[in-house]
Order: sequence, then C-alpha cells, then structure tokens
Amino acid sequence: MPEPLKSRDRHGSPFNRPPEIEACLTKLESLDASARLQAFAIGSRKSTGYVPSEALTYFLRRAHATGSKNEFKQIFGVLMKRVGQSLIATVSDSRMAGAQGIRDEIMGRFAERIAKDCNGRFVMLDFFEVRFDLAFARFRKSVLRQIGPLSVLTEPLAADGEAGQEISREVEEAAADFLGGDPQKIDDPAFRLELSAAIDALPDDQKRVVGLLQQGFQIDSKDPNIMTIAKMLQCDERTVRNRRDRAYKTLKTVLQGDA
Repeated sequence: MPEPLKSRDRHGSPFNRPPEIEACLTKLESLDASARLQAFAIGSRKSTGYVPSEALTYFLRRAHATGSKNEFKQIFGVLMKRVGQSLIATVSDSRMAGAQGIRDEIMGRFAERIAKDCNGRFVMLDFFEVRFDLAFARFRKSVLRQIGPLSVLTEPLAADGEAGQEISREVEEAAADFLGGDPQKIDDPAFRLELSAAIDALPDDQKRVVGLLQQGFQIDSKDPNIMTIAKMLQCDERTVRNRRDRAYKTLKTVLQGDA
C-alpha cells in the first residue's frame, strides 16, 4: 500500500493523491523493480502503460529511502529527462535570451530540491506526487522570478540583502585563502558582492559545484543515505573536486588583486 503524504494544506487537511495516482502506485507496487523500470521508460503520454510523473516521484523517493541506488539513479534520469523536455517548450530558445542556460539552472535547482527531500526535508516533493505538472510549473516560475530571464546564477551568498546569511565552511576557507591571510574581509558586504559576481562568471559546471558547496552539500559521503554533489551531478567525486579546484583557482586570480 502506498505511503501517505506528510504535508497538510492551509486548512490542516493532509495532502491526498488523486485516486488514479493511488491506483497506479498500487499496480506498480505489485511489479518487481525491473518491470517497473521498463514501464518508467515509456516516454509518450499517449502510449499505453505510460507512468505519470507523480508516480515516478513516489518511487524515486522510495528507492532512496530503501537504499536502492541503481533504481534511484535510473528513475532520477527518467524524471530529469521529462523535466528537460518540458522546459524546451516553456523556456524556448525562440522566446528567451540565454534559454539553454536558464533551463540548466532550473533543472539544477530541481535536482537540489530532490536532494533536500532525500536528506530529510521530507515534504519538499509532496505536492509533486499530487499534481506534478502544476507543482513544477510553480517551481519553474519561482526560479525565473529569482534569476530573471537574462541571469543564470547559483544561489547567492546573501539573499534579499541579508548580509548575515551563512557561507559554507569550505567556501569561506577558500575565500580566506584568496584574501592572503585576511579572512575577516569575507564579512565586508562589498567583498561579498564581488565574490558573488566572480562566482557568477565561472563556467556553468564549476559554478554549479560552488553553488552547491555554498548551500552546505557534501562532495561525497560514505553514508549511502546522504545526497551528495557527486550524486546530484551524476559524476564521480574526483570530477567534482577538479571542478571545485579549477573554480577556486580562477576566483583567487580574480580576487587576489584586492587582498
């Protein structure tokens, strides 16, 4: 029997999946993992046996909770492919400058949302199990409002002008190295803006790694239940560290003149 959702609406009533989604989940639970993965691979909504994204989200979360790494990886790939295809229509190259970068940013932030859900913030994806398309449309619009149509940014060092927001220990230590032994400079709002601008100018692969470090994610972990940067970016930890090191070398070059 499918696990109930934990979220509640503004009236205090629990979220409930539509009956057809509950029925779909019950049917899929009766299959073994291999048969489910074959069903998940059906890409057209018009095809017989197509599995709605609400159900994909449910089994993605369950695969992580049960430690089914291979199943999680495959479902994650299918779900992200669907998200990418939907963004081609809604954030199209013909209607928006820098559309590819914006699509990448939205997908990256959605992957981060999945990671946060997997790491214990268990309500981050509840609404996606109820009405996936509506939930993702709201998510996409929220990201677009934050980054703007011409700006493709990682998470800022300080949001909405709140200079007190914490910077991850690893980024702060690296920044201290940029400063030639003056780590207190990281508290200077002007320098924080300069650092944020320098991070924004990094290549996308490096910027994504630094952005995730800023949000406190680990590069790698021996604990299979921890969602890491390597898992989110679907590469090995050495690749992540190489991207980080290249990013830090570039930032040091850009910023050391003000050290």
